[in-house]
Amino acid sequence: MEELVRSIQKQIRIKKVACWAGIILFGLCTLVGIAAQEWLLTFLSLGITALSAYALRLLRGMTRFTSEYQPGKGHWYYRLTVQQKLLYLTWAQWVVGISIALMFFVFHARLTSFVITILCILTIQFSIKKRIKNHQEPDAADLAEFVRLGIISPHEQTIGVYKDFVHLTHTFRGNQIMIVTNKRLISVFIEEQGRALKTEMLLSSINKVRAIETGFQGKGLLLSVSNRDHNELHIHMIGQSIYFSPEQFVGSFLRALDAAFKSAPYLLEETFPAYQQLKISLHPSEQGALRKPTTA
Repeated sequence: MEELVRSIQKQIRIKKVACWAGIILFGLCTLVGIAAQEWLLTFLSLGITALSAYALRLLRGMTRFTSEYQPGKGHWYYRLTVQQKLLYLTWAQWVVGISIALMFFVFHARLTSFVITILCILTIQFSIKKRIKNHQEPDAADLAEFVRLGIISPHEQTIGVYKDFVHLTHTFRGNQIMIVTNKRLISVFIEEQGRALKTEMLLSSINKVRAIETGFQGKGLLLSVSNRDHNELHIHMIGQSIYFSPEQFVGSFLRALDAAFKSAPYLLEETFPAYQQLKISLHPSEQGALRKPTTA
């Protein structure tokens, strides 16, 4: 996971350099267009300059944790409702589509750029939008199974669930379960048949949050959190399933985190540890921890 984090941070730095190049290059094109009274060139260059500046703003702070988390602030996209997310993505599709059409037909941009943009629009429509609309909230059967396996406590309220498989009986190495309750953020990473690594972090101890889109056209998402003891938890949601949306899970996590901050400050006498990592079994005959947990 650490290698993945470094790789994604490197990609973010490259994108930031590309954004700065876009601001400088198309900013100069805007000035040239104004001087030559070429208003179409001016309009397009100004639009791309603005988009580059906007993208740079979104990328700010993604390569490392910055300021402490403030309840109800930041990560605005993930706080949107389903309908608001779909509307935002629709507008993004139109803006990207019109911009590339003008660049292709007016300035004769390369066919490769045109094809990549079309693929981006189709990915948003048939992958990202689809999984946001179809995202499944935790059902009673799944929750009972999680309690039976000791992943969550029967006294916790489950706020959101993300998983990249349908049934626990059909899991493979690398499959994941992410659960956020009113108390904890829990990650279960399946290492082999029936065995998994469970990592949990107390919500009231978390003080830094970062969410980075990953994969082809932002299909996946990396959620990173850090607590006051400097423990870090990195959760990579690939986003392959059309029934579980990383965007919706992060929204549930932020709502639970806000509620945890408002209900009570970080207390050492909490029922759960601030951070814990342990091996668990997904087999009914081997329930419970396979070794002593590592806590902070």
